[in-house]
Amino acid sequence: MKSFDSFDPLKAKSTAETDVAANALKREIKGILGSYVGWYDPFSELIQNALDAVDARKEKQPQKYKPQIWITVNIQENQLSVTDNGIGLDKNEFEQFLVPFFSFKSGKTRGHKGVGATYLAYGFNFIQVSTKTKNFSTTGQMRNARDWLSDQNPAGNPNVEFDDEGAQDAFFKDVDSGVSITLGFDSKTHPKDLDWIKVSDASNWLKILSIKTGLGAFEGDEEIKVTIKVIDKNGGETITSQEGIGYLWLEEIEGKKCIRLCELEEKLDALYKKKGLITKLPISLRNFDIIWELWEYAEIKEIIDFTEDELSILELVQPDVYVGYASTARLYQSFSESLGARKNAKILVPGIQIFANNMPQGEVFQVPLKRYTGRQNQVHVCVNITCSDWFYSADLGRKGFHDDIMELSKKIAEELIVGPMNNSRVSLRPNTGAPSDIVRVRNVAEWKDEMKQHEIIHPLTLENENFFRPVKSISITSVPTREQDVISLFNQLIAGGVIRGIRIMSTNERFTYDGLYRILIAEPTKNHLFDEKKNPLGILEDQIAAIQELPFLGAPGILEYKYCLDGLIEDISDGTKNSNEIELVVVWETGEKYIENYEITSLLDSDNLSLRQYHGVTHVMTNLTSGQKEMDLIVLSELIQHLNDPEKSQEIQKTKYSEE
Repeated sequence: MKSFDSFDPLKAKSTAETDVAANALKREIKGILGSYVGWYDPFSELIQNALDAVDARKEKQPQKYKPQIWITVNIQENQLSVTDNGIGLDKNEFEQFLVPFFSFKSGKTRGHKGVGATYLAYGFNFIQVSTKTKNFSTTGQMRNARDWLSDQNPAGNPNVEFDDEGAQDAFFKDVDSGVSITLGFDSKTHPKDLDWIKVSDASNWLKILSIKTGLGAFEGDEEIKVTIKVIDKNGGETITSQEGIGYLWLEEIEGKKCIRLCELEEKLDALYKKKGLITKLPISLRNFDIIWELWEYAEIKEIIDFTEDELSILELVQPDVYVGYASTARLYQSFSESLGARKNAKILVPGIQIFANNMPQGEVFQVPLKRYTGRQNQVHVCVNITCSDWFYSADLGRKGFHDDIMELSKKIAEELIVGPMNNSRVSLRPNTGAPSDIVRVRNVAEWKDEMKQHEIIHPLTLENENFFRPVKSISITSVPTREQDVISLFNQLIAGGVIRGIRIMSTNERFTYDGLYRILIAEPTKNHLFDEKKNPLGILEDQIAAIQELPFLGAPGILEYKYCLDGLIEDISDGTKNSNEIELVVVWETGEKYIENYEITSLLDSDNLSLRQYHGVTHVMTNLTSGQKEMDLIVLSELIQHLNDPEKSQEIQKTKYSEE
């Protein structure tokens, strides 16, 4: 290993020694640092450099060479090391490596703007760089550069000093050629603490870095071997290796039922040719967690109508596009939870991720759907463009791209989601929602317990075969005009057997909510089973088959009455009522205020029958932000219309609520 005299990398940028020149350089460097705001930026920069280095060596030694990258996340010491067996830095490159805006890379590499290494050097208070080539090898370190940048009157510029102890990363010992860089984090750096993400397992770190950094290549490379070691807070170590790099696509998430769109379409076409139109898909073609597809640039150009200006940009960037469509927005949060990551880590998120030259760049941004806005929380879109620096935003670092690129990506994503991906929705797993994970407020729990005891001690029964039979019609003679009319009509529909299985526990005047109810499913089950003519508000046999023992008596649920759903939306918005606590809402009409934050799925639409969990429910309301089910609805005006004219009702329901 060759020693050298200490040197100031800033002198290569400017030979001026004046305070004015020094302050100008500081402003220049601060401008670079200000453009690096992401938590994963240091990972991205180090890994990007390593990938470029092994690619460069592959070009020179295509047959004998096995490219490798080693990543050490030392949470205990708050340090990150990335080592490669790439081309290495010769003496001149080593001395110029940290110079602001200077780059010896070509435009074909992942990074060539000349700012990344400067960010690494002056954004941190410790950096060690080791290099090995055929003719030159050494190790240098620079300390307190971040403090120097903030110091108005520094004693001198930070220098790269020779480090006779050699590379901190033990992986570098057996490397014949390459570079090893170690960064130290502290209270003045971003990030400050590698433990912030709360992930300490190497295999989980590999998944994260395969989404957030150049390891997540849009077009994978099977030749590059990646090894990741993680040292946790207590010094415990885990290590994992992987042959090849590539993005962690949705369909690669463990434990998910997935299918490619083109494969699904082929199977559906074969099924329709064999059996004609069918009312229910076989289990093999439904209940998918993820449906995905990949389109090449030429296909994108054929299936989407672009303006002349859009076409000119399209020709320049030639995007390939991936779309993953998840059955529920919850999938993204569940993935982060499976890694043990902290709640707001946002590792895999719905939206659009742009790739520049095969590498994820910038932040994920939302798909701007004009219709069916609930989908934007379910889809993950990756747009891989071929570009030069012209297409990046004016900032220096990793923030994003010019507006033309952003708008083109948004259009492509929207057109693919409401176009080719549209019909696949019927094969996704129904999003039936999940029980609230919020601890119920004490008075709600007490109210439920009180009414359960009241139900046992003071039961009310009225059974007589002569009741409700001869009239065959409701006694209310006019359309409801207020909430009390809705309550009266609903109770008549229950008493008359139009709606079956809902048992009213309590109507309340002293508490926030209107009442409590239970679901009772008992023999004969035919009373609950769907029949297009005789029992159009029933449930499918699958729902009853899932109940292991009859009679089934559900837990108490909170019931709300409103003339119009708008009234409840206002109560939720002003905090009067909590949507997480309401299970069932009975209204005369839906109004329009729900559109801002919620999506309604019609269970009167025959395509959605599988979502009806008990008799009489007409609709389900879903939160657009979380993608989770909020509450069941019984919309009385649409229920009556459906019973009177089911064929016309189908048309109306599809027009009003369907995503087709």
